[in-house]
Amino acid sequence: MEIRYLKQEEKEASRELYEKCFPEDSEAFTDYYYQYKCQDNHILVMEDREQICSMIHLNPFRMNLYGNICGVHYIVAVATLEEYRRRGYMLELMNRAFHDMYERGEPFTFLIPANPDYYYSCGFEYWDSQIELKQDQDNIWKGQQISTARESECLELARFSNRVLGKKFDMFIEKDEAYYRRLIKEQSSENGQIVVLREQDGAVSGIFAFDRESGVEIREPIMETGCTEYIHPLMMGRILNLKRFCAMIKSEEPFNMVLEIRDGMIPENNGKFWISIDKNGGRAIPMEQGEPEKSMDIARFGKMMFNKMRIYVN
Repeated sequence: MEIRYLKQEEKEASRELYEKCFPEDSEAFTDYYYQYKCQDNHILVMEDREQICSMIHLNPFRMNLYGNICGVHYIVAVATLEEYRRRGYMLELMNRAFHDMYERGEPFTFLIPANPDYYYSCGFEYWDSQIELKQDQDNIWKGQQISTARESECLELARFSNRVLGKKFDMFIEKDEAYYRRLIKEQSSENGQIVVLREQDGAVSGIFAFDRESGVEIREPIMETGCTEYIHPLMMGRILNLKRFCAMIKSEEPFNMVLEIRDGMIPENNGKFWISIDKNGGRAIPMEQGEPEKSMDIARFGKMMFNKMRIYVN
């Protein structure tokens, strides 16, 4: 058995496994995914005599974490051929992916679980404070100009999105022109589009996406007003690089504690750390002497820190 990353020209070879394990995805969406998302993602595979028997995809995002921008990877397309399951191959792939993301200095990773019990064992916990936005339908259309997003507008949409989300949330995906260009294509693959709302003077006042793949589903509404917040813990997160993570977060209530951290998959996170976090930032400094005030595994520490945040990651 061999673990390796597929080269760009080899990525299409993983499509057969993708289609077997995710039959709910339409052919149009899968075409979109392999044409666009696979341009810059990493596909880590386990091969048995050149047959791909297990894989995970690492899709890149730029995350805004308390105003700090960092590159992270979203774990998706976690799949194993049925005849190769329950042999520990996926755990081996996760170990390799975690190590590589740690070495790149990525503070955390995240995913939407199919089976949360498996991911608990890998150090993931739900983001209990994750927020979903729903449009207030009663007044959303009043006085608004409505149009379908064009590629020429993508930079304007990204700037609007980052400004609005930056005022409301501690953590969100930082948008750029390429993000919205890709989202237009993704929505098209699901028989949908991105809608832009503008004031009478032409200024953007709102954005949302929708598709008709299984009824009409409105996604990612972003606007100054006209949305209601709901707690929706959809995703699970996992700290990868403890020092980098602590350096990027903030807290209005100062946190100072010597902790013994245990991480069964990333040994570099193990040990005693003085962790200090305030409104200006944080740090995790290794301690060789002294007794820790508490001992906790990386998942529990991550849950405690993430749940202090207002998270919007859709």
